[in-house]
Amino acid sequence: MGLLNPIFLLLAFLIAAVLVFYMFRKRYENKRIPSNILWEQVMNEWQASPWLDKLQRNLLLFLQLLILFLLMMALVRPYWMTKGIVGEQIIIVIDTSASMSAVHDGTSRFDAAKTEISAMIKDIKNQEVTIIAAGSVPTLLINREANLQKIRNVIDEINLSYEYSDMDKAIRLANSLAVNEESSLFIFSDSVKKEDLKELSETIPISVFNMGEEGENISLKSFGIGEKDHIITGISVVENQSKEQKTAILQINSNENVLFEEKVEMEPGEQKFVQIPKLSESDYYKANILVDDDYSMDNEIIAVNKPSLTKVYLVGDISPFMRRGLENIGYETIQIKEKDMNTDLSDGIVVVENMPMKKWPKRPLIAITPVRDKEIPILTEIITEKDPVFQYVDFNKTYIQSAFTGNGINLPVIASSDEIPLIQKGTVNGYPALVIQFSIEKSDWPLQTGFPIFLYQSFQWLAATEEFFGFFLPGEKRWLNVEANDKEWKVFNDTGKFINSFNLLEESFTAPQRPGLYQTVVNGRTAYFAVNLDDREKLIPSSSSFSVNQLKQQSDQIKVNRIYDGLWFWFVLIALIILFIEWEVMRRGTRV
Repeated sequence: MGLLNPIFLLLAFLIAAVLVFYMFRKRYENKRIPSNILWEQVMNEWQASPWLDKLQRNLLLFLQLLILFLLMMALVRPYWMTKGIVGEQIIIVIDTSASMSAVHDGTSRFDAAKTEISAMIKDIKNQEVTIIAAGSVPTLLINREANLQKIRNVIDEINLSYEYSDMDKAIRLANSLAVNEESSLFIFSDSVKKEDLKELSETIPISVFNMGEEGENISLKSFGIGEKDHIITGISVVENQSKEQKTAILQINSNENVLFEEKVEMEPGEQKFVQIPKLSESDYYKANILVDDDYSMDNEIIAVNKPSLTKVYLVGDISPFMRRGLENIGYETIQIKEKDMNTDLSDGIVVVENMPMKKWPKRPLIAITPVRDKEIPILTEIITEKDPVFQYVDFNKTYIQSAFTGNGINLPVIASSDEIPLIQKGTVNGYPALVIQFSIEKSDWPLQTGFPIFLYQSFQWLAATEEFFGFFLPGEKRWLNVEANDKEWKVFNDTGKFINSFNLLEESFTAPQRPGLYQTVVNGRTAYFAVNLDDREKLIPSSSSFSVNQLKQQSDQIKVNRIYDGLWFWFVLIALIILFIEWEVMRRGTRV
């Protein structure tokens, strides 16, 4: 127990002053006394009574004394120490990565963290709360909120993102929100260390709660397939991250059929490569290890027989502007000769220049000036059709010196000038094709900001017609270029359960959070995609909890001794009530 403002105890002299006024004030009353004998008797009794007895007979005096006492107590602000949370602003950072799903004693690290936070909220008194979910990009869930019910609702709605959590970004965001505030920071993760907090303010009390413990984990580190001589083979890497010898069963499944199974025995810390000699043909393969460990999210990897298109094969002498543009937007370009077009090009699209259509490979393709026959100068305005590849691209502002025509390619024209086709788009040999009928060097197109955007959107259109359109990380967002008729995408998991739907003309595509195989349905067509765990999440790290910048280390890092001085409000309230009572007593002229 203590006083925050003991100097105000000097106001006690006011109480003494009131007593003095009441003691020495004069009272006169008009009375008719028929006999002096009775007057003498009254005076004797008055003089014989003690001053305390006289004071007890005056209600107004005691009401005024009580009001002064209560006001003085409100000013001195008595307090006592209670268990609570230090700081006027409580900042909470919670890790939502896949490793937080590891289970210990039947409870996941993430659920244990939410339980700790919920218990912590109960000790918050007149404080503001900020909550940050740490994922690949930190998310501010709630900022400076004092409503406990809203805070509880936000905590209940936090879910795992299964992403790799960039805790450094999340902690720096929390540090920026705590500037010039009496704040405290609480971090709930599984592997934050003291060196991760070196750049934070030294004035902010920080408590780090690393949930879970060092557990047992068998991880499927990698799985891939390949085809040679029409035989599909595979290889996988399994790692024992435990301190004991472990046995796991590696299974390769497809459409709920077990295609391969092998028992794998591993010493502590050992990695084993498992060769899969032959697999029957299927659209996808799911590698899974059957083992009793604490972390199941790294026990499965999806591989697809239809490889995603990640490369661009440049055949012959291709415009350097085309090569540089593709490389700048992140695609791997590979230069090959015309005679090498018969090799396996299934993992990319092809770009050809000055090559007639009859020689085009049977792959998604961009063709530049297939036939240099009739070169016609471009003198009139360029007209473009409403096509997805021109979205955010002002192609009609491009200067083109001349174009070639008369090559007999009957594909839909999406850009033209005075009926001279400049860009055509359609299907050739059963594969999507984009034809550019002018030399890129004879235009200012590479100088336009829309040039790399056009290349990116063209690549997305060429790749989207494949049965498999890529691998994603959990929750990854990616803009996909689609036709207007194909804007509605519905996403289902491998068991046919509906997950989400997207209008890709208005929003980007967002992969599901949970790793696994998924399929999209677009105008009755089905395409697969896979969500695989980030390689950095294929282990369950553990560290000890700790605190820094604390004035005094506590055995309980959440609850600390905190000053409670809320009685001043009740003192003022009671004094106000008594003031009204005194006013009523005076109004009625009550005297005792």
